[in-house]
Amino acid sequence: QLHTSLLQHPSSHLFGAIGACYLLINEKSTTGEPVIRSLDEILSPIEAQKEYFYEPLSLNLSSYPDFSCEESYSFTSALSKHLIPVEVDLYEPLSGFRHYPVYLGVDIGSTSTKAIISDEHRKPLAGFYTYTAGNPISAVKSIFEAINDLKTRMKITASFLGVGTTGSGRKFIGKIIRADLIVDEITAHARAAFELNSKTDTIIEIGGQDAKFTLMREGRVTFSQMNNVCAAGTGSFIEEQAAKLGCSLAGYSQRAAGVKAPLASDRCTVFMERDINQLLNQGYSVNEILAAALHSVMENYLKKVAVEASIGENICFQGATAKNKSLVAAFEQRLKKKIFVSKYCHLTGALGVALLLAKEKRGATTFRGLDLYQETIPIRNETCQLCSNHCKISIASVQKEQEAYGFLCGRDYTTQKYVTNNLSGFNLLDERKKIFSFEPRKDFKHPVAIGIPASLHLFEELPLWKRFFHNLSVRTVTSENFLDSEKNGKRIAGAEFCAPIDALYGHAVYLVDKVDYLFLPVFLEARDKSKNMERNYCYYTQYSASLIYTHNKKGIQKKCLSPHIDFSKGNLFVAQQLLHCLKPVVNSHISFLEVNRAYEEALTFYEDRKKKLIDRFRDEFQPEEKLSVVLMGRPYIVLSKALNQKIPDLFSSMGIKTFFQDMVPREHEMTKEMKQLLQKVPWHFAAQILDLAKIVATTKNLYPVLITAFKCGPDSMIGEYFKKILNAFHKPYLILQIDDLNSNAGYETRIEAAARAFMNHASLPENKTFIQGNEILPKVETSINGKTLLFPCWDPIVAPLLVANLRRLDIDARLMESSGMIIKKSMAHNTGQCL
Repeated sequence: QLHTSLLQHPSSHLFGAIGACYLLINEKSTTGEPVIRSLDEILSPIEAQKEYFYEPLSLNLSSYPDFSCEESYSFTSALSKHLIPVEVDLYEPLSGFRHYPVYLGVDIGSTSTKAIISDEHRKPLAGFYTYTAGNPISAVKSIFEAINDLKTRMKITASFLGVGTTGSGRKFIGKIIRADLIVDEITAHARAAFELNSKTDTIIEIGGQDAKFTLMREGRVTFSQMNNVCAAGTGSFIEEQAAKLGCSLAGYSQRAAGVKAPLASDRCTVFMERDINQLLNQGYSVNEILAAALHSVMENYLKKVAVEASIGENICFQGATAKNKSLVAAFEQRLKKKIFVSKYCHLTGALGVALLLAKEKRGATTFRGLDLYQETIPIRNETCQLCSNHCKISIASVQKEQEAYGFLCGRDYTTQKYVTNNLSGFNLLDERKKIFSFEPRKDFKHPVAIGIPASLHLFEELPLWKRFFHNLSVRTVTSENFLDSEKNGKRIAGAEFCAPIDALYGHAVYLVDKVDYLFLPVFLEARDKSKNMERNYCYYTQYSASLIYTHNKKGIQKKCLSPHIDFSKGNLFVAQQLLHCLKPVVNSHISFLEVNRAYEEALTFYEDRKKKLIDRFRDEFQPEEKLSVVLMGRPYIVLSKALNQKIPDLFSSMGIKTFFQDMVPREHEMTKEMKQLLQKVPWHFAAQILDLAKIVATTKNLYPVLITAFKCGPDSMIGEYFKKILNAFHKPYLILQIDDLNSNAGYETRIEAAARAFMNHASLPENKTFIQGNEILPKVETSINGKTLLFPCWDPIVAPLLVANLRRLDIDARLMESSGMIIKKSMAHNTGQCL
């Protein structure tokens, strides 16, 4: 891709050392004195003062299971050819020659595959655990063989009342074995946690390659979050550090217990490896470094996965990593709360499926049977060519049938045509496109073509500006259908931006060769701001035109049209600004009257269509029949096919209608508290989100899904208020964050869990649905009355200046000193904002 030659040297792996030698030679030639006189100077030990950041690990508040059971043994598969043994735990004495009706839950994870068998009274009978080893079918077959062996060993028979799957491999394996229930792992773990402790309000779950954070209320999931594709702070991270330090997983916990630990990186394996080498050189023991690694896992989880300030009082720690007692102690030490760990912690996903089967399964099972372990199940991969999706699908041949997985549309393998997977009967993006469409001109009076990037503030008002230029008889080209904007934009942006800004670069460069000019107006404030309220676009959006202008590729600078449009001064002033911008490039004879008439008509058209969106919502939303979802957030994320990760489609495929926030009527009397809150929020879209949150919270069968972008400052600031509003009414919600690392599978898991939580809530009696709760805004006291005012040092220049001014007014203001330790401790109260 670089189109250049690369140099390769046989000693390239030694360049660092060779460079150090050359530097030494240069230094010696300058001073004439040798820097090092003998090898002893290098090898002589340096007595460094060791510093400890963490106290010794021990459980003081929490009880911990001994993981004892009736019998444990290791089973090695003979037929399935899965080389890794299955750990079998017997939880109840199984009587010989007895028949057991059972439920079977199977959890197929990326690192491990687990199963649990429970009886008809929900009591766990036996558990099975093996490593997936990149072959989920082989792992499942070996577990089936182990179950069959258990039946023979115990001289019992069993019939399956129901079989279900969960985990990352739930759908494909579920189709192969014909599972009765295929459920996301968040729901499965939540069901198990509630069964094990009905007071559970927080689930810490750390698996082999992913980690999840779940909040619950009365057994219902109200919030869940997963890590991104980075596996730092997961089971594989711990396993890797143990291997580097020559410690077995079985002995890890004991070796890390009771020792103080230094501070190490909590970011990723790369930094952890660097820190381990440094700590070893500084004289720390292996046990101390093992303990430091566990603290790093804990810190990583609390900063990157959990919302620490939201952690409740009844914490359930799940996943195989909970078998490391010292890791549990690290969480207890940091949170200063009891941590509940079950003897089934490594099997809770599978247990949750078995419990859900016992509650929901009706009728005979469709399960193909345990004998699948005796069969060869070949897998092949294909790329579907029936539509532009080009889905990469996996096909398993089992019992003379083809089971395929990976279709984005609703077809099965035998149906050779595109089949819509929209089961809701309403397509959000198509409906909006229809409402805003108009018959385009065939001939244009002016010869130029103007490009409008379908991004940021322009995305929402794309119909308005297309109509405006249409009225002026100017041809426009948009980037609405350009789907690689973020990927391309990230490569050329030249800095770390949020996904929408990256996408803007992609849209602009995509258009620049296709048009004469790029329309990039500067909006500081929104068009529809209320009286006495700021309604700014975010700072990146305000400067987005400048960012594109300074990008010197493809001659963009000569093509940018960037009028500063101030809506607060009225439509005539806006028309004047547009005329000033367009006259030199469109037609020098264009008149103010012509521009003003075109803008006024476009505005009327746009506002009329916005009202039609609300009418469409009234037609489609049926609160008495079934639940619907309102997607909240910035339109250039939620409504953009390039950025929304097909989230609207995922809900539609489950039969749930989705609407966007501008479709919901705002006919409500705003409380004094909400007015106060909205007056203090300076951002346009953030205010819309909070205003609607209260409406959705009190609307039956309408549930909010907030979609935001990683690194979005305004959204991180209002996120906590969004949660407080919904929590005050005990209304479940879902928050999804998009970035360039996430995969559809992760969104699908969270959406399935949220949909189930919404359905559970919708089934509650109505008198429990609307519970007025706590106040949204904190009480602020403005009277000093001789008190001392502690002032945070959030800026080394401004903060001291403000404190000096306050002290001049005889206020006892004290500037607090900042430090790395203060920042680290303050993260315990952070709910997603910047550092």
